[in-house]
Amino acid sequence: ALRSCVGKGSRCSLLERTESTMLARRWCCATICVHPTHGSGFATDGSAASTTGYHVAVAGACLLAAFSAELSRRRISQAVGCQEAIAKPTRRVVVARDTEVKDGDLKQIKIEPAEDGGIEGAVLLARIDGKLYATGASCSHYSAPLAQGVAAKDKMYVVCPWHDAAFDLRTGQPVRGAGLQAIPTYPVSVENGNVVVEVPKAMEDFESPTVVRRDPSDGRTFLVVGGGAAGVAAADSLRQEGYTGRIVLITEERHLPYDRPMLSKNVAKGAEPDSIALRDLAYFEALDIEVTRGKKVASLDAANKVIRFANGEEMSYDCAVVATGATPRKLPIPGGNLPGVLQLRTPEDAEKIAAKCTKGKTVVVVGSSFVGMEVAATLKRRGCDVTVLGMEAVPFERVLGKKVGEVFRDFFQSKGVSFVGGAIVSEIAQAGEALSVNMKGGKSLKCDVVVTGVGVIPNAEFVTGVEKARDGSLITDECLQTSAPGLFAAGDVATYRSPSSGSQLRIEHWDVATSQGRFAARGMAGKPSKFDQTPFFWTSIFGKNLRYVGHATQFDELLIEGDLPKMNFVAFYCLKGEVKAVATMGRDPVAVAAGELMRLGRMPTTAQLKGGSKPVDLLDMLRQFNCAGAA
Repeated sequence: ALRSCVGKGSRCSLLERTESTMLARRWCCATICVHPTHGSGFATDGSAASTTGYHVAVAGACLLAAFSAELSRRRISQAVGCQEAIAKPTRRVVVARDTEVKDGDLKQIKIEPAEDGGIEGAVLLARIDGKLYATGASCSHYSAPLAQGVAAKDKMYVVCPWHDAAFDLRTGQPVRGAGLQAIPTYPVSVENGNVVVEVPKAMEDFESPTVVRRDPSDGRTFLVVGGGAAGVAAADSLRQEGYTGRIVLITEERHLPYDRPMLSKNVAKGAEPDSIALRDLAYFEALDIEVTRGKKVASLDAANKVIRFANGEEMSYDCAVVATGATPRKLPIPGGNLPGVLQLRTPEDAEKIAAKCTKGKTVVVVGSSFVGMEVAATLKRRGCDVTVLGMEAVPFERVLGKKVGEVFRDFFQSKGVSFVGGAIVSEIAQAGEALSVNMKGGKSLKCDVVVTGVGVIPNAEFVTGVEKARDGSLITDECLQTSAPGLFAAGDVATYRSPSSGSQLRIEHWDVATSQGRFAARGMAGKPSKFDQTPFFWTSIFGKNLRYVGHATQFDELLIEGDLPKMNFVAFYCLKGEVKAVATMGRDPVAVAAGELMRLGRMPTTAQLKGGSKPVDLLDMLRQFNCAGAA
């Protein structure tokens, strides 16, 4: 009934992906549906509620105003996870024979369109610990197929094969990593040997997480200091965990929280930060989260639970999480502050790099970190002549080792990026309009622009009254609480105690920061849980994707399974007979499977990896764990 408008002698789609028509499509229950262009109104029984024409402009405006009010009410209701007392039209679909779905299986099932109006879609069908579950089929981060991921029955979640985001199989809630939206869940049953799933006729890939509303009688104030990945995840999760008091998210940037890793992969995004925003302002307003932008926190007094802004204003809090990330290090050498020497952290930084690094420009990237190499690849694609200077002999040597690093060096050089290893820059000098990058040993390079990527410094200098690590980061326990009651830390600024090893770790990864924001929020909401996630990292360079899981500051043995030159391999980083980290290329979802096995304490030993006649199947090991009766 809502498929088309017959006004003005034409059949205009009422299912165009506009906000108003998507509401009609999602709910199919609005009292009146107003055409987004003509203003024609239709009741849900199909009768005309208004006609097209300027002589009924007043009537049309009234109808539009009424519908807009309903739209706003429902948008907020959806954003805060309210369940309206209106049944969505559904259909029951046979998706498989029961015998076809083995214990531990994850299967993507296509839902065909139906004559009764049911649209095409897909579901994930999982059997974990003997029980069937049906959910949305795609990760809400970059729409990766969840059936190609893994599951873990102790947590009852499914893990994205690409970027380690995890969703509860029972509720669809995002519980880990970069996926901020929930995935839908569907009733599933077995009837006469058939697996039957009940799905909406209008299927959606994702939905808003279930959250609580703000309660005006709750007088508590929780602060989220920092607007990065950890900050937005913490603010989100506070409402998801049942906190009903005041939430204030504070960022010194003028932007809403955004997808920072996108900047190093595409510096042009600096000119359009809204395109990489993690949440829009309407979302924060719907959840009653106050977003304070462009204000720098000068100090946080943990003993007295008060923050002071640079302008002198003060704000007290009951609980707070510091999620301020880290600042790029400046080169501590003569010329390190010249105008042509740039760093990357913010959209403004990316915009400046994009403006200066145009086609034909000569660029020197100082530092062979992951960010530095991503920037080098980005600038090469923009048509720049790029040389990378690294202190290590090969890119990523400290993390991936020389053997894997050599493969990346050769790959970059095949793309036209020069790499100079063992380079220590001693000075950057202005040479007319150009720059001269001078190295120890007497070598020098002329260029138009220098971009540095030589590490970061945790942004925690403004915090007092807490225990800090040598690098200035905030020391926390397993639940991410600092030594000060009511104060938590998450992301690059946090050094946390690992529940598995007891060692202190600080991980500079986007995935970890997002997850730590969630865990910190649980602690703030009175539901502390140990941050037991295995660190996970990914990078994408010239279309090649690397996944790295675990944490190996050193290793005494490197085992390679696969073809290194073809960048299709699994690398095991071992120390004293134990696997400390795994890197993969072209082998999804081995990395996320390894991460779960490490978390569970079930990762094969070095001897087990070397002892068999064929490679150990990590996916099958995890699948067996997910079967009923497995301990």
